[in-house]
Amino acid sequence: METLFISKEAQLRQHENTLQVKIGEQKRSLPIEKLSHVVLLAESRLNSRLLGLCGKHGVRLSVFDYYGYFKGAFEPADKHPAGKVKLQQAALLLDDGRRMAVAREVVRGAGHNMAANLRYYQYRGNEDMKPPVAAMQKLMAKIPKATDTNGLMGIEGQLHQFYYAAWAMIHEALDFGKRVRRPPNNPVNCLISFLNQLVYTVVRHEISKTHLEETFSLLHAPGYGRASLSLDLAEPFKPVLTDMLIFRMVQRRMLDENWFEQHEGVCLLTETGRRQVAEQFALRLEEQYQGRSFRNWIYREALALEREVLGVAEYESFKRRV
Repeated sequence: METLFISKEAQLRQHENTLQVKIGEQKRSLPIEKLSHVVLLAESRLNSRLLGLCGKHGVRLSVFDYYGYFKGAFEPADKHPAGKVKLQQAALLLDDGRRMAVAREVVRGAGHNMAANLRYYQYRGNEDMKPPVAAMQKLMAKIPKATDTNGLMGIEGQLHQFYYAAWAMIHEALDFGKRVRRPPNNPVNCLISFLNQLVYTVVRHEISKTHLEETFSLLHAPGYGRASLSLDLAEPFKPVLTDMLIFRMVQRRMLDENWFEQHEGVCLLTETGRRQVAEQFALRLEEQYQGRSFRNWIYREALALEREVLGVAEYESFKRRV
């Protein structure tokens, strides 16, 4: 178990050389060596002794708020700092030609995987997928012509419009209308927002295993107070991890009313909902695709970018086959 998702109110402490999690009257001790990431999805209590144990063993703690948004993390000390990589990453960022080449490939991967999700249903007899897939392919042909990141983000936004509009033709329960983020206004928007946050968190953790600087992003503008590189590398994986998981849960009738809390146009996941969705996400993350887990594919994506930074090989984004 590399990542532990804790979705109930819990007390965390060090017990000998283990992480002990107490939920209610139940206690569970986990070998700290088997963990590298703990995601706290509900209110939790812990102390500096536990943080010291996590720091010693390189375990990251990511914290989410009540609304399902990532708010921060305890970061273990970087044991393998590499100033040379960061300098070359900065040089890539300042080279408009190289930066745009990588940013185009990020959008190309995201668009490919969105279209692949629709083609999956098209190849299984859903003819309604043909028009949106054709429209998306036409848009993707414009990616090489984009001259700046704003133009690329505009293409990506249009891809999402065609993509999300097609969801209703997959299943009536996926007809969620306009994409609304903060706060989400219905169960599907709520699931998209929460799962995307989980994807960002896992991508950030996998980036930390490399020498990349997490604030030096290529597609999203680097800014203050955010690890924007995870926003970049998450783009090709959101269709595979977030969207396909939502399709699966809807089609298998897994969603329950008690997963959601709705009032005054705002829809949030309950504690039960967060627990159920996090469990399904954890399983999805470890599913095998072409002999590797999706978690490992994210790590390989970060390594591919690091090789681009070092001039070893051109970056190629993750693209799922249908």
